Amino acid sequence: MKKLRPDSVRLTLLLGALVTLASFATDMGLPVLADTAASLGVTPARAALTMSVFLIGFAVGPFVMGPVSDRFGRRPLLQLGCAAFSVFGVLGAFAQTLPALLLWRFLMGAGAGTAQVLVLATVRDLFRGREARIRQSYVNLAAGLAPITAPTLGVGIAALGGWRAIYGVLAAGGAVLLALVSLFHGETAPPACAPLSARGALANYLRVITHPVAIGYALVVALCFGCLFAYVSGSSLVLIGVMGVSERTYGALFASTASGLMVGAFLNARLNRRGVSHASLIQVGLAVIVSVALMLLVLAWTRHLGPAMLVGAVIVSHVGHAIVRSNAAQCALEPMPEIAGVASAVLTGLQMIIGAASSAIAASLFDGRTAVAMTGTMSVCAGLALAVYWLVVRPAERRMHLPAAHAVEVPEPPLFDAA
Repeated sequence: MKKLRPDSVRLTLLLGALVTLASFATDMGLPVLADTAASLGVTPARAALTMSVFLIGFAVGPFVMGPVSDRFGRRPLLQLGCAAFSVFGVLGAFAQTLPALLLWRFLMGAGAGTAQVLVLATVRDLFRGREARIRQSYVNLAAGLAPITAPTLGVGIAALGGWRAIYGVLAAGGAVLLALVSLFHGETAPPACAPLSARGALANYLRVITHPVAIGYALVVALCFGCLFAYVSGSSLVLIGVMGVSERTYGALFASTASGLMVGAFLNARLNRRGVSHASLIQVGLAVIVSVALMLLVLAWTRHLGPAMLVGAVIVSHVGHAIVRSNAAQCALEPMPEIAGVASAVLTGLQMIIGAASSAIAASLFDGRTAVAMTGTMSVCAGLALAVYWLVVRPAERRMHLPAAHAVEVPEPPLFDAA
């Protein structure tokens, strides 16, 4: 069976689909948490732990599998991640107790996290410079469909077969992706010279976190994710609890914000193709994110923030998020071609750590009357991302003589078989 070419649309769609595993596994289950709790004889608050343990697994998996993929290749680890997601999804469908379901959810998260980190590494293996940023944008564009469709799909599946059917559908999706990776995805990792060891892995992690450009860009991506996740976690509290919108309306409003991510990913690909530098795009994207967050904070503080203004502003902010992420994520991986798995793991792990922290802060500070806690957390994360970019990344790029285009803007030789 011939493997997909690096420049094929089908490969981009496959990579985008692999990235959606986490979104579908979390967003499809949100509308049926109460049903899950009732079935297992626990409170809805305890059933919500299924989301938390999934995210923990999602963060832990990449830290283990990133170094392993640098030694043994991306393809077998992608297969393992999809297989784990599928198998533990089946076990989750038949779980009879909450502890059992939490275990399977944790392992599903590890599988989804493995897929996520290896997609980032695969793009870095195949491309560099402007072409890599374009490919990253198209992957994000394909992945942007998941947050729009997942909640509605979850409600529909649950109506037909209950919450357990959702796990069955997720398992089937993982199995399909496993088959597609096995049939069409070639190996992309460069040949590994050194044997895998704990000391070597730790040395590679230390190399990434002490490289000012790599860790700087990783922090920019993670802090922007923290800004985004503060909204994701706090939006229901604000829109339903403070602004009084119905649950159905909330679902539609929440899904609509993903359109900003898709527009931003498409716009970023087009601007990169036209030769706009990553530095210019990141600066504009960060300016949009910071401006929107501060505007929302002022409106929340003065009690002038309504649902339409909040959602409309977040859509604009999401355009900036998509632009920053597509460029900054690739720039974080650019200096580490031979250990792209480790660098991707740092990038993904930082996102989850800061995302979880921002979510916890926004929730703990919520006063039940205003959106100040949510928008304040968004503003702090956005401001820190801007500060890291200007105080860490840009000076480091200037010292390394990388002022505007971090790498040679030429695609690396294709590593897939011709198709």
